[in-house]
Amino acid sequence: MSTMTREETDALIAEVLEVYPDKAKKDRKKHLASNDVTVEQSKKCITSNRKSLPGVMTIRGCAYAGSKGVVWGPIKDMIHISHGPVGCGQYSRAGRRNYYVGTTGVDTFGTMNFTSDFQEKDIVFGGDKKLAKLIEEIETLFPLHKGISVQSECPIGLIGDDIESVSKKAA
Repeated sequence: MSTMTREETDALIAEVLEVYPDKAKKDRKKHLASNDVTVEQSKKCITSNRKSLPGVMTIRGCAYAGSKGVVWGPIKDMIHISHGPVGCGQYSRAGRRNYYVGTTGVDTFGTMNFTSDFQEKDIVFGGDKKLAKLIEEIETLFPLHKGISVQSECPIGLIGDDIESVSKKAA
């Protein structure tokens, strides 16, 4: 493999950026740079560890998807509730479904999708009661679960549902 010169690298970056619209080009340019020791020493480096823009799907996903898939996903004997619109729960359910033993719906719940299915009226009036009812139904329908986790989706954070008090009351 041959090493590219800085000029060749800069030309390649310019070629890649050329296909983007102006606004996207401006944003993407922050993520591309030539490998240059002097730039690294001056503390100017590629912008990478920053928050994702709301409404934009990124390779990183969102905090909710991380909670659902990475933190709680491997735990199969608990029921994980997605508190919010059904789309977020559906988006995040594809990960970590393999490598478990047990009977789905009896003592293993990893492939099941539990959601409070927020609708417009829930955004206006809140979803605390809906979450409490969902937890109650889960307790009745799935008595062998080892616990319940509640992952808050973005709308819940925006409207301020008190999922902690609902969870404490249910416990």
